[in-house]
Amino acid sequence: MRLAKVSLVDRYVFKQVTGTFAGMVVAMLAVIVCVVALQELDVVTNQGAALATFALLTLLSMPQMLSMVAPIALFLALLMTLNRLSAESEIVVVNASGGSPFSPLRPVMAAALVVSFLVAALAHLISPPAQKAWRFMITDVRADLLATVVREGAFSTIQEGLTFHMRERQPGGVLSDIMIADTRDHPQEMIYFAQRGTIVRGEEGAFLSVEDGLIQRRSTSQTGRVTSAYLYFDTYSIDLSFTERSSGIGQFKPSERSTAYLINPDADDRFLQAEPGRFIAELHNRMALPLYPLAYAMIITMALGTPHAARSGRGKRVMLAVAGGLALLTAQLSTFSLIGGLPIVWPVLYLLPILVLIFGTLFLAKKLPAPEWLGRFLSNGGSRRAEAA
Repeated sequence: MRLAKVSLVDRYVFKQVTGTFAGMVVAMLAVIVCVVALQELDVVTNQGAALATFALLTLLSMPQMLSMVAPIALFLALLMTLNRLSAESEIVVVNASGGSPFSPLRPVMAAALVVSFLVAALAHLISPPAQKAWRFMITDVRADLLATVVREGAFSTIQEGLTFHMRERQPGGVLSDIMIADTRDHPQEMIYFAQRGTIVRGEEGAFLSVEDGLIQRRSTSQTGRVTSAYLYFDTYSIDLSFTERSSGIGQFKPSERSTAYLINPDADDRFLQAEPGRFIAELHNRMALPLYPLAYAMIITMALGTPHAARSGRGKRVMLAVAGGLALLTAQLSTFSLIGGLPIVWPVLYLLPILVLIFGTLFLAKKLPAPEWLGRFLSNGGSRRAEAA
């Protein structure tokens, strides 16, 4: 009889968490998509792309956004659900009816496992090809822009920080007297000059093949000193995606590569040779990412999944849960960014969620008692009300 009751509670909590999670994901994605759509609006307004192309570009950017949003949405869904169950004393009732300290953890971890599988599928299977397709599409849009839309003799903004100028279009699609100014990474600037150029389309995407020119690199120090370097070339290929300077023609970013390629990359990959740390960071971030929904679930369960009075210290427990979730998220993002320059720290990406899971298991099993200061912090509000009465 008790097993059936626990099973019913598990299904009830699981349904509440997953329903709230779905609503959170939709709301958060709607906000992010609006922001991304505004950023890509120049594709329609300035670059003359069709609305269908604009919609597809936005759709292709969603898998990566969803893989980042899903763990946070789960954390918020668990926070809302367990806080409500705590406020209505449902957790206390389950515990009083013979439930173990791990009773709230079962449905919570079941929901977290669903999100973990979703995040793993997005990170390993869906997001890399989607980002690669996004890059191919944006290069085609900008190739069409340069080939047909940009006016001769005018300075046109390709995207914020990128300005394009050509003197005229010649027969055969040749562009003459080309200038491209890239000021996105101010105070570092790059300016391309070329006597002629041609739009080339191939399996590696669309790019601008320029001839007889130079590249001017300018940088301004904190003291205001300007230094310049010049590189002269006979022929040069400019990737029209303009995603970043280190990715040239046929050089895909680590986030655009499959997991199999990241595990066994081509030794001649010029992006890998230039920034090996980014390959290591991307690989281990994908591998470790599914562990974080489980860690967030454990943080929420430790803070709100244990029986306590409905009102005594509940607000402080919510504060502790939010602080713990923010600390874990900050540590994850900081470690990921640090691996790019210091690859040796990659194990920390796995240790962070694993330590949270171990600590939480011991805490719920009452083999790791809460610190005295934490007990005083949580009971402080109740003591004051008792003294006042």
